[in-house]
Amino acid sequence: MLGQILLVKAIEETDRSGELLPLADREHATRAVLRSGDATGGAAGDARIPRDGRVLRLLGERAQRLFGPLAERYPVLGDILERSHPPGWLSPAILAGALACGIGLASLDGSRRINILAFPFLGVIAWNLAVYAAVAAGAIRGCRRPPAGPRTAPGWTGTAITRRLSGLVGMTSQVHAKLGEVVTRYATDWAQAGGPLLAAHARRLFHLGAAALALGMITGLYLRGVVFRYEAGWESTFLGPRSVRHILHLVFSPAAALSDVALPQTDDAVAALRWTESGGGGDAAPWIHLIAVTLAICVIAPRLALAGLARLDAWRWRRANRLPETLLAYARSALGAAAVGRGSGAVLVVPYAYELSATTRAGLQRWLETTYGKGAHASLRAMAPYGEEAALRSALEDPVSGTAEAVVVLVSLAATPESENHGLAITAARDAARMARPERELRVLVDESPYASRLAGDPSMAGRLDERRDLWRRFVRGYGLEATFAPLAATT
Repeated sequence: MLGQILLVKAIEETDRSGELLPLADREHATRAVLRSGDATGGAAGDARIPRDGRVLRLLGERAQRLFGPLAERYPVLGDILERSHPPGWLSPAILAGALACGIGLASLDGSRRINILAFPFLGVIAWNLAVYAAVAAGAIRGCRRPPAGPRTAPGWTGTAITRRLSGLVGMTSQVHAKLGEVVTRYATDWAQAGGPLLAAHARRLFHLGAAALALGMITGLYLRGVVFRYEAGWESTFLGPRSVRHILHLVFSPAAALSDVALPQTDDAVAALRWTESGGGGDAAPWIHLIAVTLAICVIAPRLALAGLARLDAWRWRRANRLPETLLAYARSALGAAAVGRGSGAVLVVPYAYELSATTRAGLQRWLETTYGKGAHASLRAMAPYGEEAALRSALEDPVSGTAEAVVVLVSLAATPESENHGLAITAARDAARMARPERELRVLVDESPYASRLAGDPSMAGRLDERRDLWRRFVRGYGLEATFAPLAATT
C-alpha cells in the first residue's frame, strides 16, 4: 500500500497541470474516500493525532482508485512498484549459498583431522560473538538517543533502493521526461519511507544466513564423519596442555553439560590429544557432537532469535498507526487539513514581537493552505511583545487552542534573534506543544517580507538576506527545531 501511495504522491507533486493524472480524477478520488471514511465511522472529528492509521488508510484507498487507470496507461509504474522490493529469489539463494558455504567450511583443509582449536569453528564463534556485541551496542545507543527529531532511513538502505531503481529512472527519462521525474521523486521518497522496512528484512536475512552457515558446518561434519574416519586433536606453537584445557572448558562446557559428553579433566588427557610426530589425537565423534551443540548454542539459536526480532520490527513497521513524516504534508494537501487533523483545520498562530499587516495576514492564510492543506485556517492570537513570554505561554495553554492541530510561532526576519527574548519564546512554545495531549506540531515561521523590502533598494545588500536566514536557521536549530521561511507579504 505504501508504495502505491508514494507513487501517486510523486505523480501529483510532479504533474501539477494534470497531464499524467487529470485533476478531476484526483478530486473525485478524494471525495469518494472521504465519503467512505465518514460512512465507516472515520469522521474527521476523531480526536486522535494527525498521523494515524485512519489517514494512512484513506491515502491507501485513494491511491488504489488512482493507480489502476495510471498503470494501464503507463505500464512502467507497475515495474517501479515491483522493483521497489527485493526479488523473491534473493532470500532462498542467500540461504542456500550460506548452507553450501558451511558444508564447504567443514572440510576446508581437505584432511581427516578436526583441529579443535583452529578455524573455521572457533573463527565462526568469535565472529558471531563480535556481531552480538555490535548489536547490543547499537541497542544501547538506540535507548540513549533522544526521541526528538524525525526518524530517517539508514543511508545504506536508501542507496540500495536508489541503485535498484536507477536503471528504470534512466530509461524512463529518455522516453518520457515527466515520468522520469516521477520515478526519481518516488525513488527518493521510497528510500526514506521504505528504508526501515528494507533494513528489517536485511537484518532478518543476515541472521538467517549466519544460522544457515552454522547448520551447513554441522551437516558437513556429520556427513563426512559417516563415510570417513576422523580424528580430533590440537597443535600449537605457543600453547601448552594447561592453557588448552582452560580454552576447551571455556568454549565447550555448555555443550558438554547438554550433551553429556565429558571434557578432558587433566593436563595429561589434553596432552594426549596433541598431534606430534609420534602420534596423538583421539576419536572425533565426541568432539563433532560438542562442536554441533556449541554451534547450535552460540550461533543458530541466537541468530534465529535475532531474525525473529527483525521480523517483528518489520511487522510493527507495517502495522504502525503512524503516518511517515514524508507523507504528512502530502496527506494534508490531498485530503484537506480537516481530514488529516482533528477536525477543525485550525492552526494556532502566535506572533512574537511582530505586528501583522492586512497583506501579511492574507499571505499567512495562503501559506497555511499550502502547508496544511485545503481548509486550514489561522487561529490568530494577539501579538506577544518582547519580554512578555508569559503572554505567549498563556495563549498556547488556552483551552480554546486545544482544537488546533498545529502551533506556529511567527517572527520577522528583520529582527535579530536573541536568546533572552526569542529563545525564551521558542522554549515556551516548544514545551507547551510537547505537553499538549495529543502532542501538536510546532513550527517557527520567519516572515522574510519586512527585511526583504528593507534591502530591496540596495543591490549591494543582497547577500544580507541569506546571512540573516542562516542566523535564524542556526538559532532555531539550537532549540531542537527547524525554521521555516516565507515571504508572506509577497505570497501569491
